[in-house]
Amino acid sequence: MVTPSFTPDFALADVSSIPSSTVPLTPGTGHQFTSSEFLAAERCNIPRFLLVPESPPADIQSPCAPSTLHAADKQSTDSRFPPDVTFRNPSIRLLMEWTWGRSPTKSQEEINSLVHDVLRHRDFKISDLDDFDVRRETARLDAMLAEKDDGWKESTIEIKVPDGKPHKDINDPPVPVFHVPGLQHRSIVEVIKSAWSCATSSDYHYTPFRQYWSREDGSTERVHDELYASEAFNSAYEDLQRQPAEEGCTLERVVCGLMFWSDSTHLASFGNASLWPLYMYFGNQSKYTRCKPSSSACHHIAYIPKLPDTFFDFVQELSGGSNGPAPEVLTHCRRELMHAVWCLLLDKEFLHAYKHGIVILCADGILRRVYPRIFTYSADYPEKVLLATIRNLGSCPCPRCTISIEQILEMGMKRDDTRREKQARQDDHTFRWDANRAHEHIYENGRGVKSTVVENLLGKKSYVPTKNAFSEKLSEFGFDLFSMFVVDFMHEVELGVWKAFLLHLLRMLVCVGYNMVQQLNQRYRMIPSYSRSTIRRFHSNVSEMKKLAARDFEDLLQCAMPVFEGLFPESDHDRSIQDLLFILADWHACAKLRMHTDTSIGMLRNATTLLGAHFRAFVKNICPKYDTKELPKETAARGRRLSRKRTQGQARQAQQAEAAANTTAGAKTIKRKLLNLLTYKYHSLGDYVRNILMFGTTDSYSTQIGELQHRRVKRFYARTNKIRTARQIARLNERARALRSKAELNVRIHMQQRSHAIPTITPDMHHWISHSRHTPLLIYPWFRDHCDHPALKDFIVKLKNHLLGRIRKPNEADDGSAYSAEERRQVIIQNDRIYRHRTFRVNYTTYDLRREHDSMNPRNHADIMTLSHDVDPNSGTSLSGHPFAYARLLDIYHVPVVYCPPAQDPICCTFEVLFVRHYRLDTRWKCGFQQKKLPRLRFVPADDTTSFGFLDPDEVIRGAHIIPAFAHGKSDFILDHTPFKHSYTTDHNWQAYYVNWFVDRDMYMRYRGCGVGHRAFKVDDPPVEPSTDDLEIEDDDSEDNMPLNTHTSDVVASVPTEPAVPSEQSQANITETDSVDHANHISESRSGSSLGSSTDGDDSTTDSESGNPSDGEGPRDRGDDDWVDEEEDEEEILGFSPL
Repeated sequence: MVTPSFTPDFALADVSSIPSSTVPLTPGTGHQFTSSEFLAAERCNIPRFLLVPESPPADIQSPCAPSTLHAADKQSTDSRFPPDVTFRNPSIRLLMEWTWGRSPTKSQEEINSLVHDVLRHRDFKISDLDDFDVRRETARLDAMLAEKDDGWKESTIEIKVPDGKPHKDINDPPVPVFHVPGLQHRSIVEVIKSAWSCATSSDYHYTPFRQYWSREDGSTERVHDELYASEAFNSAYEDLQRQPAEEGCTLERVVCGLMFWSDSTHLASFGNASLWPLYMYFGNQSKYTRCKPSSSACHHIAYIPKLPDTFFDFVQELSGGSNGPAPEVLTHCRRELMHAVWCLLLDKEFLHAYKHGIVILCADGILRRVYPRIFTYSADYPEKVLLATIRNLGSCPCPRCTISIEQILEMGMKRDDTRREKQARQDDHTFRWDANRAHEHIYENGRGVKSTVVENLLGKKSYVPTKNAFSEKLSEFGFDLFSMFVVDFMHEVELGVWKAFLLHLLRMLVCVGYNMVQQLNQRYRMIPSYSRSTIRRFHSNVSEMKKLAARDFEDLLQCAMPVFEGLFPESDHDRSIQDLLFILADWHACAKLRMHTDTSIGMLRNATTLLGAHFRAFVKNICPKYDTKELPKETAARGRRLSRKRTQGQARQAQQAEAAANTTAGAKTIKRKLLNLLTYKYHSLGDYVRNILMFGTTDSYSTQIGELQHRRVKRFYARTNKIRTARQIARLNERARALRSKAELNVRIHMQQRSHAIPTITPDMHHWISHSRHTPLLIYPWFRDHCDHPALKDFIVKLKNHLLGRIRKPNEADDGSAYSAEERRQVIIQNDRIYRHRTFRVNYTTYDLRREHDSMNPRNHADIMTLSHDVDPNSGTSLSGHPFAYARLLDIYHVPVVYCPPAQDPICCTFEVLFVRHYRLDTRWKCGFQQKKLPRLRFVPADDTTSFGFLDPDEVIRGAHIIPAFAHGKSDFILDHTPFKHSYTTDHNWQAYYVNWFVDRDMYMRYRGCGVGHRAFKVDDPPVEPSTDDLEIEDDDSEDNMPLNTHTSDVVASVPTEPAVPSEQSQANITETDSVDHANHISESRSGSSLGSSTDGDDSTTDSESGNPSDGEGPRDRGDDDWVDEEEDEEEILGFSPL
């Protein structure tokens, strides 16, 4: 049997145009295809490019037959080309890899890499660098890369420019065409071939599947996580298998899941240098690998150009010396540019592959026919409207449905969910017909972009007169372009709804008093950090919101409840805000889960209903009580926007903005600001359940993945000469991609592991504590020096009782048994020494079946959680209703002991122990998801014998995030930490504390009790009798009379309470309401803070920056009469009784 051998490059040969009986494939390999083999390839309908073997295996007679690579050949595919092909010797190759394949900034780590990975490499020889010149070697590399089919190309885009003149007759002049140069792009098909034949594709999933979870009670639930396990991927695969196979082809047919990201980004802190990258990922790869920037899973497809400055000169010349293009013409041309770029990318080769597939020899050595399918396109809202060809902030602002902006307020209702399905946008014949007719009116009849005839055609559903590239190219294959616009968690929630709500809470605090704002800043600064980077310290004033990223806003939300507690003097207002903060944090944690089940999907659906209801109640009942106005930073940002519009020549818009402020100096007047719910970002909250069920969890297609890739192009920008940067960045990306090898990645991982101060612990270990003896503690002298300390009362007695319990009951948790003095004398501490340590690490399994660890130490991250002693191991319930216990680390020891049982030989052993201070659950405080309250803790009084004690590290589940209850003040008792060398240096003297179960997703699922990787320990919600102060929502629609299963006790309804875990048919126990038209104050909020609208001119996307200015159909251009039906009774519409 002949072992097949393939070139490391997987060379591609064009065989479609060679008619001879023998087809030479790879020069110098000595092999030629015979005519029979070539005919077999034609019968298999193999496209133009075929993977070329150097020595064809004797047992493979046809490309249709599966082939297998030898193990040695698989290893040879790790590099894109052999070292001696491009560079003269291995030494030059190593040096060039270090130069172009790694970071452009040569830090200390990079210098270490130069020494260890290059200069001390076994293949490196200093003599090989004779006559070395980096320019010559780089040119040699670029010449080799230019021959690759998946390399970068530069093209010029043509767009038609409307000039308001007819171009219908033969005598009419042609339509003006403007040429946009500088599009850097790659062939999507060639990128697919290169990626799928590379060794890094060995972890791709070729066959999708559906996952189910068999629970302990015998029930089965669907699991939603990866794209290749989603309903969309499975449906695409099943549709492909039902299609007739290519004639004569017996290859396995698989789906290549394409996921696109695009977003414009600034390349430098100063200046206007920017880049508009288009990224592509493969959904066949696990998101846990794909989402890591270091995994090299991102493929740069294009760098989209913007309209150059010469475009303004071009339009001015067309119009005969006017002031340049009108805003609607400029917006229209930007849309035309975007879709012209996509028309180029969706070329004939891609359409042929979409229909007939591509034959690729995959990394496992098997030939497959691969069919590309587009699943998701992740982008922010301005880019979504460009791609969906809808109007920015139009009357129907959503790219997925045609719900009007007046109906957005009904988010979370059953009727709203039904409306989203019935009014979903469809890429049908009507959509394309209307776009074509509008195009004819503009370019043939000379009508304006926003003329009446065009508006009559497209205005009802907020479409624009641009032919959609996806519709024109892929509609014949049944592709619906609107389905690919997935939700954007980062921009819509963390930088959208939550940021706007937080900003409005700050305005309300200003109304209460500026001292409350300072108190909020102080409280946030006192929030303890958690884990390595989960919750970071809030060093600056939160109220200023300076340079905060999405992860910072996430941290602010997770810690918001204890911070805002008690800041509002009205108790009912404070309670309503606490409830809304809880529901928003609950929704945020549930929507951001990396693994969903049917149970968690039901929880998210209920949380969406509750969130909508409480937001409407907040706007109606709380907001009118506060005369909220712009913050100083908002006034300054508005002034900058007005100045920018004047500079850009948009005088009319600037005057309208000033008139809206009712002053000739609008930029200097403080305007009233109210919370506006009529935004697309608030509307998008209702689409998360549907998107998760269709495409998997939100972390798989979050725009955060693309944002992280921006770091890469910014590093490339630092290496350019700042001239034609897109071309240079494309070349640098190509070099780095070519020189990136598996060996280099392994070296990088090795260096990271080598830099860790703490050794990596194996997964089979529950925890790790050092057994170093560098820090001994002479226990008896130390105890005598601090014998009066309350924590050290009976210290040695407690220690020996603990050790005896673990010796005699090694498989049971410490029950606090006390032993006699005679029994304690059987335990001898060797040399009267115990050994103190700084760090304690514990392994745990996350809810989504991943391995993680927490690192705790007494100085910070000192709070831990264990299982409560009253938990029934069979049912997972606790007598107290709370399954967990909490403690604070004071010290970490390992204790060598000699156990001398009567009439037995002595036993030497070493025990690891934690010395802790215990918390106790505040039983007077009713907490839980129904109560919308976090568990409240207090320290066990210091004079209590159970306040301090020892704990077996095996009992620790993971670290806990304990936040002070600031509203309850500080305690008079101050614990002296002098005896504990590495303990907290600050005083911990708060009356009470809260357990932050929103700190991360794994912690959240531990309290929810439905994590796949967890034992089902659930926090029981105690029954609560409804009070007259509770929020009431009345039934006002027989269509929506089906009760929802609720997670809150602060809601009163006329239906019985359902079980805690909802089914798909159940809904929260909040009856849906009609649209809240808050007529008394919504008009001002339209121009003010909106949920999802940016308020700072520095970090907002202006019309000119986004390339998609507003077309005047947003709420700012609509009158009050369009929003309110004054004949309807507002109280009846709301269904909310005043608080």
